[in-house]
Amino acid sequence: MEVSVLGKYGPYPTPEGATSGYLLKTSGGLFALDMGSGVFSRLSGICPPEKLNAVFISHFHYDHVADLGILNYYLEALARKGLFNAKMPVYIPKVDCPAADEIKEMKYFDVRTVEDGDTVTLNGAKFTFFLTAHPVYCLGVAVVSRKEKFVYSADGDLSKNLEENLKGSTLAVLDGAFLSKNYAEGKPHMSVYLCGALSEKFGVKTVVSHLIPTNPTYAAIKELSEFPSAYLAEEGKTYFSVK
Repeated sequence: MEVSVLGKYGPYPTPEGATSGYLLKTSGGLFALDMGSGVFSRLSGICPPEKLNAVFISHFHYDHVADLGILNYYLEALARKGLFNAKMPVYIPKVDCPAADEIKEMKYFDVRTVEDGDTVTLNGAKFTFFLTAHPVYCLGVAVVSRKEKFVYSADGDLSKNLEENLKGSTLAVLDGAFLSKNYAEGKPHMSVYLCGALSEKFGVKTVVSHLIPTNPTYAAIKELSEFPSAYLAEEGKTYFSVK
């Protein structure tokens, strides 16, 4: 498996950046994980968006869903030209809220709801959803394809759910929004250092993302200096699973 970083910032991007969004490639399919601000244009530069096998939304904060409506507009434009005659599978958390209702009304999406513990199999890969430690209902996902396992923590602090799913993983994208000096247990996100420590604990190649734009890059890199398998996310870069 491999994952391309389309957007790495939260809760807002830098002038040339994008918020949360990742393109996951398994042996049998292409999947978008979140569709934050600026993600659609990055996605379209890598592959035709209509070629996605599914989109997964972790929660309804704008830095994770801002471009989902743009994807729907794009599919509508294709449909008018006779180039798209299906509906894109979109998996969202099973939550009653206006954002969820709005997504369900988007004409070119086949919206499916999931909750903690649910599993779906798509294109030969098994997706397992788990609840994260975030102020709103948020789902991370663990993906198993052949002998590889990828984990996307989505947003949230350290939790038993996250650690349980990291076991046996070969590649992970983790939420390291805070520098250590600004982190404390119970925060809505982890720290860069904590993500690095998880990389070492579970022996998993880890991409640290959901970075706050005002945090100095050099400080974040310094926090990962003792963890050789942890990397600060770079937009436009693809990271490969270690078997």
